Amino acid sequence: MHGFSHLRFVLIGSGAVRNNPRRGGPAQILHVGDRVLMFDCGRSACTNLARAGVRVETVDRLFLTHLHFDHICDVPYFVFVGWNNGRRNPLRVFGPEGTEQFIARMIRPPFEQDIASRLGHGKDPFGLDPEVVEIQEEGVLFTEATYQVSAVFTEHGGGMPSVAYRVDVGDHRIVITGDGIPSPRLTEFCRDADLLVSECSGTREFLAWQPWGSWHTTPETLATMASRAGVQRVMIKHLVMEDITGDLAAAEKMADQIRQGYSGEVIVGEDGLEVAIPFHPAKQVSSDEL
Repeated sequence: MHGFSHLRFVLIGSGAVRNNPRRGGPAQILHVGDRVLMFDCGRSACTNLARAGVRVETVDRLFLTHLHFDHICDVPYFVFVGWNNGRRNPLRVFGPEGTEQFIARMIRPPFEQDIASRLGHGKDPFGLDPEVVEIQEEGVLFTEATYQVSAVFTEHGGGMPSVAYRVDVGDHRIVITGDGIPSPRLTEFCRDADLLVSECSGTREFLAWQPWGSWHTTPETLATMASRAGVQRVMIKHLVMEDITGDLAAAEKMADQIRQGYSGEVIVGEDGLEVAIPFHPAKQVSSDEL
């Protein structure tokens, strides 16, 4: 097992669809020893990765929660700049049904001339074509020497395929959701998590007036889920309400609402916000390496 004293989670982008200069689109990373796992790749994700001191070409595990554009619009740049910069390890992209088609359409076809130009000047094609793994079943996706990644299907966007991810490292657990509403299955998936990183798009009153409002988590439903699951800490992201109302205090107000029904720590997400998770080395999960 690699020697390290803690896990580090970094919220790369705390915003959503609208072009908020204070908040990039949905994206986050988890440092597990010398491995960096990335979840979603929205607007400004690669720029914010650089600000966090992470080179794109060193990230070779990308997990997509769903295919709404705000969560995936930086994927082409992520793939191309990693290729351009000399990615050394194959890139694996995990995601729900439709991910393979998205990658096939968005990487080679739109950039045909660019690719031909670079290959014509001797560029090695290695690193250009990601390996795509579409998630067909819930449960464990894979294990590596120090960690295990699992997925569960979530309810979002009128039946749009959507997943949440959980990373287990020894006795520690981090859950990262995309968008969607809590469910008994998701609650159990979050059981005893050290950190739950969840969307909280707006208050119940705010979402009631949005045509897409029923797709999203409210402070009350998040508090209930986190309490039932025994989660230690909650971080909220995808802070849509701020974008639409212009209320820069909206996220803090939602955090206060969560605290009324949940006794754990509540963290309001910001771009670049880092959370260290104490880690005590335990028996390794598996010696298998992908």
